[in-house]
Order: sequence, then structure tokens, then C-alpha cells
Amino acid sequence: MEGPERLAPACEHGWFARARRSRSKNWDEHLENVEQMARSAGFRALRDRILTLASLQPSDRLLDIGSGTGLLALAAAPHVASVGALDASPAMCRYLQERLECLATGTVQVILGTATDVPLGDGSVDVVLSNYCFHHLDDVEKHRALREIRRVLIPGGRLVFGDMMFRLSVLSRRDRNVIALLLVRMLRLGPAGLLRLLKNATRVATGRWEHPAGVEWWSNALRQAGFVDVAVSALEHEGGIATARKPA
Repeated sequence: MEGPERLAPACEHGWFARARRSRSKNWDEHLENVEQMARSAGFRALRDRILTLASLQPSDRLLDIGSGTGLLALAAAPHVASVGALDASPAMCRYLQERLECLATGTVQVILGTATDVPLGDGSVDVVLSNYCFHHLDDVEKHRALREIRRVLIPGGRLVFGDMMFRLSVLSRRDRNVIALLLVRMLRLGPAGLLRLLKNATRVATGRWEHPAGVEWWSNALRQAGFVDVAVSALEHEGGIATARKPA
């Protein structure tokens, strides 16, 4: 696996606090929120399901796309030869680098980069994993990311990912149920939930909200990208999980 962009050592227990004070308008300012989500039972359960479906082998070279604070990468590391933890946020990368240095984990390389332009060579990884990353990409970017994943995978390489899998639409029964579930969750939070609901409504109206895609969309997109053995299924909440393989 090609080396990542060089990150300065940061095992001084100060980066997380500095990142919390950052006010930049990007993922850097959401580091604490991502870490809290990663510690939740739901995200850990989805992580474990992804790892089980990946059938990891000791010789595998693994790429985690949208690695965040390391939920997947750190759990996979003991079971594979190497892990590339790729994220577009410098703060996420530096925080994960600090964790790795403190844990003395040498099998994980932090890579600053995007899902649509993966800085690795063709056929350089055996398995690609991702968890709740792709809904931040629009449909065109999702297609581009799938092409990049297929490029970096070896023939026969595996792809497993979890993500939001619904559309902001009332045409599908699942979409209606998921939207209703999310509304109920926010309203149960009281005034804070109502404020969050209003913020999300504004983001939707201005085109700044996430771009989740449904199960059928992902099934078609994976096949269009040239993957085989495609299986995409909805989970009991707004999420879904997909598995696919690059042809041998």
C-alpha cells in the first residue's frame, strides 16, 4: 500500500481539545460529535456486522474509506496485514494519528484524501470497508467513488459498507417510514430537537443536507460500476448494508 500524506506526531493529549475549539466550517469542527457517535451501541453493532461480512484474512490489505476517528480501522487492524484509514478531514486524520501513536498500533496508516480520488495505486488493496460515509456525496460523486474503489481493489477484492439508505421522498413506503422515524426521534428531544429539525429543513431547502441513496439505487450503481455478487439490504432503521466483489 502506498504511503499516506505525512502527518506530524501528535501524541500529546492536546489535539482533541484544540479540535473542539476549531470553528472552521467543515468536518474538522464535528470531531467530537463523530467520536460520540462511534462510541454508541448502534454504530458499534453496525461496525461488527460489517467486519463479519468482510471475512477478513491475516494477509488482507484493507482500506477504510471515511475512517473518521477509527471505529472500523482500529477494530480491523488486529485481523489483517495492513489498514489504510482514509478521511478528507485533517482534524479527523490528526486525531486518529494521535490515537495510533498512543496505542502503538503500527499496522494502520492514516491517509488524508477523498473517496472520489483515492491516493492509492491500482489493485493495491484486498478489501474496502466504509461506514456512514457515502451519504455525504451526491449521486455523481458516489458513482465516482465506486469507480475509485473498483480501481484500487485487486481482482476478486471485496467491498462492504454501511450507510444511510433512504430518499427524502414519500413515494416509497420505506422512505416514508424512515422519515417518520427520524421526525419522532427529533421531536422527542424537545426544544433542542425542534431546533435541529428546523436547521435540517433549512439545509434541505438550500441543498446543503446529506444525500442518502436507497437500497435499489445502490444495487444498480454497484452493478453499473462493474461489481458482481452484489447484495444490498435495508436495516431496521434508516441504514442499510451492502456487499460486492470486483470480478476475478
